[in-house]
Amino acid sequence: MNIKDINLLQALCYLKIIEKYAGKKQAAQKFGVSIDTLNKYIDNLEQELGYKVLSSNVRGSFLTPRGQELLKKSAVIENILDDIKSNVEDKKEISGEVRVSISSIAASAFLSKDLVSFYEQYPQIKLLHFIRNEDGQKNLPFSDVDIAISPILPTDSDLVVICSKKIEFGFFAAPQYISKYGCPQNLEELIEKHTIINKIGYEKYIEGWKNLIKRAKSNNFATNVSYYMYEVLKNGLGVGIMPLRFKQEGMFYLEHLPCLSNVSLHLITHQGSKDIPKNRAVLNYYKDLLQEL
Repeated sequence: MNIKDINLLQALCYLKIIEKYAGKKQAAQKFGVSIDTLNKYIDNLEQELGYKVLSSNVRGSFLTPRGQELLKKSAVIENILDDIKSNVEDKKEISGEVRVSISSIAASAFLSKDLVSFYEQYPQIKLLHFIRNEDGQKNLPFSDVDIAISPILPTDSDLVVICSKKIEFGFFAAPQYISKYGCPQNLEELIEKHTIINKIGYEKYIEGWKNLIKRAKSNNFATNVSYYMYEVLKNGLGVGIMPLRFKQEGMFYLEHLPCLSNVSLHLITHQGSKDIPKNRAVLNYYKDLLQEL
């Protein structure tokens, strides 16, 4: 690696912030440099690559399609740097309390997955989890937590999105339920002949869910708690919707039943505290989980 490579990496950092704020002024302020300096780095990057990565007009600056593709590829570099930083400290010496807020729509996607291996690496970290119902909220309550996993994008300039992931859902039931009552062949049969477990809040994120529940002949159980939802399904009470990762949890996935979801989860933290070792360890844990969903 030479000085030219380092300058290219710096240009990629500038490009990411320009993309985030759709403007060079905000990016320059963020890094404490002049717009001329920023332009110099972007110009050198485009000369090195041989194509335009940025387009500007009266509304701001925007990535070209090839610039967007470049930024996606550069995420590999960020992952490598995160991995290097995560191994700098002795993990067992990293300690402290980390408060994590998880949206109720997101909670079932995690359900303590891989926490044992996390605590084997970081036995001194104390995790405090809070489940929040954010239906109807436009702004994310964040003053009382260090990290949030939420479908709501932050508006506060102090907050930063570490990563995002669209979550796919599907219909699930316990094997013993399918063995006893059979497998519904379509949504109409599900509505007419099967017990449907209602996760309150899904009507906002699952297309047609509100109408399906309204028409269901049997929907004797409803909850807004993800863990109860999972336990009730696992014990064979009926058919319900869960994130697709539960295909790995011994549940029967009814993949022939259409389930269109429109929820993206965002891993969010405070700009000024994201590199504190205890916070970075927890962020990396949830970042990895999000990529698996």
